[in-house]
Amino acid sequence: MEISVGKVGMVPTDKVIVTEDRVREVMGDLDALELNMKESGLISPLAVKDNKDGTFTLLAGERRFTVLSRNNILNIPARIYEEELSELEMKVIEKSENFFRKDMEYYELDKLTLEIHALQQSIHGVTAPGPGSSGWTVENTGEMVGLTKGPTSQAIKRAELREACPELFEGCKTASDATAVIKKMDEALLKQVIAKQLEEKKDDKQLMKLASSFIIKSFFDGVKEIPAGVFHLVEIDPPYSIKLMDAKRSEGESQYQQTDYNEVPADDYSDFLFTVFKESYRVMADHSWLICWFAPEPWFNTVYKLLKEAGFETTRMCPVWTKPSGQTKRPEMHLPNAYEMFFYAWKGRPAIARQRGNNIFNYSPVPPQQKSHPTERPVELMRDLYETFAFPGSRILIPFLGSGSGLIAAHQVGMTALGFELSKGYKDSFLVKVHSMK
Repeated sequence: MEISVGKVGMVPTDKVIVTEDRVREVMGDLDALELNMKESGLISPLAVKDNKDGTFTLLAGERRFTVLSRNNILNIPARIYEEELSELEMKVIEKSENFFRKDMEYYELDKLTLEIHALQQSIHGVTAPGPGSSGWTVENTGEMVGLTKGPTSQAIKRAELREACPELFEGCKTASDATAVIKKMDEALLKQVIAKQLEEKKDDKQLMKLASSFIIKSFFDGVKEIPAGVFHLVEIDPPYSIKLMDAKRSEGESQYQQTDYNEVPADDYSDFLFTVFKESYRVMADHSWLICWFAPEPWFNTVYKLLKEAGFETTRMCPVWTKPSGQTKRPEMHLPNAYEMFFYAWKGRPAIARQRGNNIFNYSPVPPQQKSHPTERPVELMRDLYETFAFPGSRILIPFLGSGSGLIAAHQVGMTALGFELSKGYKDSFLVKVHSMK
């Protein structure tokens, strides 16, 4: 391919037309540019299209043109395109001038990428699914702008959503900031739409039952509506009050599920847990069980003491969920932690439903990319727990539902469960998961 040098000449400044659909939205520091041009002169000519009527359409160099105009420069050097140019070709010229300039805002580059992609698709068509299909692809656009498929796709998506919902991107200073917003919004919107459709499917009795068991309400409000002596098992997975998002190593989990997680301040944690335990004790049947997950450091003694004060009997010999591998954010100081503990406590004198050879529950965790909640536990683990402490037909209360895996496990082993959760997003994820398991 030959390099076209074209025609370079002087054009009258007052004959140059700047169209309103220019890519650049923020002109940047024109004073600094003007000072530089006064010191070094105009190094690069502008690019214009000859309209054949004595006027010229500016294709590239708007900032330089603005500085020259306000300094009353009557004629300016320009690369003059005399041939007919399509809208796409003019955009490509502008891209060539601006795409790799450091002073362009990321959203201007995003918008330009989207426009080029749309224009090329209008010319070449959209690629249909399946091998051997013709048409313009994101990869083709990426080749034009010097990006791989992934970053090109993200740039297009950012531009599309910024145009539709600009308020969502207020405060986003970088492309990474905007991508994080989109990632969260994508998941939320997708799951909201699917969950709404699923909840409207009245003929799916199993889904309707599970959906009605996932109550969007604070446990502290909802439990007041429950009479005493109802449940045979309460499974509590409270916030750990250890600044979980700081303590937990990121493994690629969804931004969506991380930002919806609610923590409890350490100063309030004892009162928080005691209220949970007392209300749980009230709604539990005679001779029933309670399970409470917790962070042994620093809460082991506190949880044990509060369970006893709430009226339960318990033991310090806690069962353990062991995992194949652990994690730590300080490998130079701490061994990776590969287990979680829970207290089991009892009201009255219940019997273990299914004897087992030890108090070790060995299950692989949910893969990070499949989680809808930071502390989501595998359904297989929850089934084992429930069948250990409760009989078929038992009623289970889950004060903090999170991912809702407990509801699924209870349903699978012939028990009835209900629970509470503050985040509608977690319920949306739960409904999508239930539907996908069918």
